[in-house]
Amino acid sequence: MADPLGTVEGFFSSILQDPVYLLLTVGAICFFILLLVVHRIHKIHSQEIFVHQAWGANWKGR
Repeated sequence: MADPLGTVEGFFSSILQDPVYLLLTVGAICFFILLLVVHRIHKIHSQEIFVHQAWGANWKGR
């Protein structure tokens, strides 16, 4: 049976030994975070803006 802890330790030790792997891993994590932020911004922009009646009934949008 495989040793999960040994596999994780081997993975991290190989990443930390080679700076190229470390840069690729950090770059991939940053790219994933950037994709999440862009997706969230797009989701916010696509929502309809709600304006309460007290703020003005004739307000048409953005």
